[in-house]
Amino acid sequence: MLQYVPSDVPGVFQTRFQTAPLDLDTESFYLIRKETIESQLEKVANGMAEEILIISYETHRGTACRGMAWERFSLEELRAAVACVGGKDLSKKLLESSRARLMASSQRSWSLSSLPLDMIEEIFHRTPAESLLRSKPTCKKWYGLITNKRLIYEHLRRSPGRSLRTDERRFLRIDQTVQIMEPVTITRSEKPIPHEIQPLENIKAMVHCDGLMLCMCSDMESRIVHLALWNPLTRRIALIQPSTRFTTSDHYGIGHGVNKYRDGYKILRFSDRRYADHYHCEADVEIYYCETSTWRALDDAKVDWTMDLTCQGVSVMGNMYWLARRIVQMIIEDFILCFDFSVETFKDVCFCPLYNINNYLSCLDGDRLSFLQQDEAEPNIIEVWATNKLADDGDDVSFTKYFRVVNPDLPSLLFDYREMSSQPVYYIAKNKRIIAWCEGVVRDGDKFPICIVLYEIDEGGLRNQRMTELHYENDYVGTFLCGYVYVPSLVPLP
Repeated sequence: MLQYVPSDVPGVFQTRFQTAPLDLDTESFYLIRKETIESQLEKVANGMAEEILIISYETHRGTACRGMAWERFSLEELRAAVACVGGKDLSKKLLESSRARLMASSQRSWSLSSLPLDMIEEIFHRTPAESLLRSKPTCKKWYGLITNKRLIYEHLRRSPGRSLRTDERRFLRIDQTVQIMEPVTITRSEKPIPHEIQPLENIKAMVHCDGLMLCMCSDMESRIVHLALWNPLTRRIALIQPSTRFTTSDHYGIGHGVNKYRDGYKILRFSDRRYADHYHCEADVEIYYCETSTWRALDDAKVDWTMDLTCQGVSVMGNMYWLARRIVQMIIEDFILCFDFSVETFKDVCFCPLYNINNYLSCLDGDRLSFLQQDEAEPNIIEVWATNKLADDGDDVSFTKYFRVVNPDLPSLLFDYREMSSQPVYYIAKNKRIIAWCEGVVRDGDKFPICIVLYEIDEGGLRNQRMTELHYENDYVGTFLCGYVYVPSLVPLP
């Protein structure tokens, strides 16, 4: 609130090199400015905190001022903090704290750490996980809070609420490095690939759940398969040991029961025998309990369907969902298959909309499924379907058409098996927008490099596109999927 504190008090600024008024450490600082300070705090209580912050930040960023460390927190982090102190009750606490500190001449500075513990926790709950990770070394008090499991899981529970203010979804892609793209700002960070999942060409699939990535890696020559659980934000990774062995025909899922804080996460493994030499054998189905590092076979599980090989599945609210197909009396049924980790059983959820070769399943708003279709024969049409809320409706789940885009200039979000391009990754953002990351081939003279493009599409058509990478054949190793939707979290590995 720098610009709202009067600077025309006589004698308090005598040179332009001062970083604070001369009366800052005296009782008179508050008493002289009492009316203005309390007026601004009243505006905070009335919901104007974020507006005041943005104006102050953009107007004064970089100005030397005692108590201000501009490089320490980003505007996004500060907005999360003021969102916490914007209510009447919190503003009252801030007012009482401000009076005490401004009137105490021995108190030379103020910091976030001086706030009551419950207020600091509330600010942390509203702060993105990346910012919390950077804040861990601040002091022992903060380190203890940020690494506390209770705070971590409450922070995770509030993730949908934070996403209403700032979209925390990221695209994760592995090329020569681990690349994490923030689609809103189109900023990208790069980290080394963990040696446990190298080399790159061995990474076959990943599934995301609560900031954890379940990674399947296999060497097609030796047919050796590894399974790993990885938190890209904290850079922790753990190899999962098989009960007997993993196979290249396995599918995997990750989720949790009703109480993930108490029961921990679970990993599902089941086999798809259609291309195996032992196709006639019964399918293997088993669950791994991360808290105890043990496997349990599900001998009664019935597997009378085949998986869509292009769909690696999506974890929503602790359960796994896939595109599946079953043949009943010579009739093909395409449907959504679920594995419910709370009761540890497979369930048919609902039938799919009209099925074609380019179908992409994703999570919508944290509690629904979305289904994107673009026909190769009619690439100028994209249809997006959505289910009702999975938790509220029990077994009564169905798809309805969410929106349709018709435009001759639409990009092709298609898996081209002839070009062996990677499958696109997408999610549905606010205001019925498709955010997609895709591979494509462009012409550069007599060369045809691979380009990676970020698209934003709404009901009117293509709104924005940005080429994020360009690779020539000798420096590019393609992947089966272009990338994965990922939401950073501080969830620890078991």
